[in-house]
Amino acid sequence: MPVLLVLGGCTDEVGDAEINVIQGNFAKAASAEVAEGMLKDAMYLLHDAREHKYQYQFNLHIDNYAGYLTVANSLQGRLPSTYFINPGFESGPLANMLWVARAVVPVINSADSLKIPELGAIASIMFNFSASEMVDVYGPMPYFAYKRLQTDPPVEYDKVSVVYKEILKELKTAQQALKDLRTSLTEEQKARLKRMDKIGKGDVDNWIRFANSLRLRMAMRMVKVEPALARAEAEAAYAAGILEEDYHANIELDMAGGRHPLYVISLTWDDSRLNASFENILKRVNSPLLEVWFSPAKTGLRNIKGEITIPDTATNVYVGIRSGAGVHPKENRRDTYLMFSAVNPNYFGVRNISLFKVSEALFLCAEAKLRGWNVGTKTDRTYYENAIKRSLRDEGISSNSYLGYKEVVEVPYHDLWNPANNYRENLLQLGVRWDGSFTQEQKLEQIITQKYIANFPQSLEAWSEYRRTGYPRLIPVTYDAGDNSIPAGDHIRRMTFQTTGPVSLEDVVMSAMPALKEEDSSGFMDDVQGARLWWDVKGKGNFE
Repeated sequence: MPVLLVLGGCTDEVGDAEINVIQGNFAKAASAEVAEGMLKDAMYLLHDAREHKYQYQFNLHIDNYAGYLTVANSLQGRLPSTYFINPGFESGPLANMLWVARAVVPVINSADSLKIPELGAIASIMFNFSASEMVDVYGPMPYFAYKRLQTDPPVEYDKVSVVYKEILKELKTAQQALKDLRTSLTEEQKARLKRMDKIGKGDVDNWIRFANSLRLRMAMRMVKVEPALARAEAEAAYAAGILEEDYHANIELDMAGGRHPLYVISLTWDDSRLNASFENILKRVNSPLLEVWFSPAKTGLRNIKGEITIPDTATNVYVGIRSGAGVHPKENRRDTYLMFSAVNPNYFGVRNISLFKVSEALFLCAEAKLRGWNVGTKTDRTYYENAIKRSLRDEGISSNSYLGYKEVVEVPYHDLWNPANNYRENLLQLGVRWDGSFTQEQKLEQIITQKYIANFPQSLEAWSEYRRTGYPRLIPVTYDAGDNSIPAGDHIRRMTFQTTGPVSLEDVVMSAMPALKEEDSSGFMDDVQGARLWWDVKGKGNFE
């Protein structure tokens, strides 16, 4: 990491994720060249390009909570079931937030003195993107303290509502700053952007659209708790320009050899497999993406009774692991969940990391139109269908037949290793084809379900939207090895606060907990996994 001018520093650990925390309100980059290097490095940390760090940031927990992927072995006994909560693993999102802050805050602080306003605005977007994800994981967070690079206690935790509104304000300011700059950038500034920009491709317009799309995402998230503000923010974000063209907010992975981290996590380490919920959803709507994203299960599989469940002659059998299933050591390679569907090496061997897809922005517009908001002249149906077309086009697939699927395929889930985990009840009942006679709620379910599919593997966004809307319909957890706060049939609502490394237990008790309790509608009023965040309102319908 490039050298910084700082007031002081210390090295701590957050659970199993080692971090280097820099302290000081006035940390600055030493030069424009240093700032350039810091931002470039930080881009690989938003969704971490390093396999082990990505695993801690998403794959060991959030991928599972979203219903996308499931850990396939016990990780040396640290994860005896796929829903078991290991606090050390759940420190990953916090660690990445602090790593990003360490790199981008000095750039923000030195943007004026070093005459690099474009880098300062980009750094602000990066900080707030990372903060928007962290606040959706744990709830209240020390937003203002982290923006001062303060991690030594005491730190003040800010309510989710405060963090959301501050992020929206900062994103609006940053995108406007870039708009004001885009016609006056010098050749030196343009060259610098081309060298360091692994997300926006050196084009400030891409950062503007990324920032506004994030504003749209966050506005929709708070629709249940502050509907008038949600609408105003969404309409303003759309008017300012969102991702509707060919640009996706991706991290270009030249540093990681051009491979998505899930390639190594699933295929080399054998630590991740398809989740049963995602398998079931993709099969029910006959999605062609099942074969694009995943590999068939291995043949010759026997279940726990010794019965052959995937004969050697079988082809194209796709099967996922149900959340909560008991898993075994990696050494038991045959006749266990390691035989289930891994990710497709042909896909993840060449993919960048997505931060925000164009299809998501279009799905957000579809929901906004469904709610009667002013986001352009297209109808909710047109946005919905364009979003599906775009998501399939991005994967090289024609959407003509897929858009016409009206009925769903009745596919009960069969655990081909442990039949005790079978789930036969019908879940998803709505096909792909838009039906004008559907209720508002049914249309929302279609929008969210198809957005869920298109957004893979962005599991945090999928988990957050499930918590907000109740969609898509996920297979219930077979065994909840958490803290007994999750009602039967429900899924985890948040990760609990971290109290290791630089995080003080006293700060959590005195600051974080009061902030959580003030906005929690769950009734638990404690630091538990069943507590609900500000925007995740218990008992309130999607259109109330």
